[in-house]
Amino acid sequence: MRLPASALMFLCPAIAAVVLVHRREGRAGVVQLLKRVGDFARVPRKRWYAIAVATPAAVALATYGGMRAAGADSTLPMPLMTAPVLFATFLVAAAFEEVGWTGYATAPMLRRWGALSASLLLGGFWGVWHLVPLLQAHHGALWIAGWFVGTVAARLVMVWLYLHTGGSVPAAMCLHAMLNVYAALIPHYDLDRTPVITGGLTALLAAGVVVAARRGQGRKVWRVGRGKPSTPGEVPC
Repeated sequence: MRLPASALMFLCPAIAAVVLVHRREGRAGVVQLLKRVGDFARVPRKRWYAIAVATPAAVALATYGGMRAAGADSTLPMPLMTAPVLFATFLVAAAFEEVGWTGYATAPMLRRWGALSASLLLGGFWGVWHLVPLLQAHHGALWIAGWFVGTVAARLVMVWLYLHTGGSVPAAMCLHAMLNVYAALIPHYDLDRTPVITGGLTALLAAGVVVAARRGQGRKVWRVGRGKPSTPGEVPC
């Protein structure tokens, strides 16, 4: 996949989270934080895992279907049977990132800014954080812009999942891993138009989430956060 050495920075969010939690809560807090990576029981309704996997998959299928309908070359860069192996590999990398972004940073940001602002701030930082490897991979400005929009939108969906799953790190890991799976499998992902399409579709999906979350029972869940007490490994503001 021609990843630059700087892609190894996926280790950094976990390292930073462990250091900061240890300073405030000691070894016990670090253990609780790391346990959240495998806390699949936190999600009361397991359908949320299916939603986490299906959301990026739907974007990928829509993009692929559009390519075929337009008559573009839709040959997969790798066999589809590699998808489970890719998912397992990317899930490990996602665990290192999401223990920081979701396990450590999301809860205090929700309490300080609320769901929508926290999603945009965290998603924006997450996107900017990737600029060095993207530039080293020789992606152009349009490619990066499309990818950035999709990345911020994906983080918004992750925060939405967080609020509906009791703060599940594995749910965020699944969605994160699937984003990388479709980046590996979508034809011509290195061309400018492809991340522009996937980014636009993800943004539309995120907009739908915001609209739905502001209505009925979803509005109550979406607005939860401010003043909510922290759980072990979640450092208060």
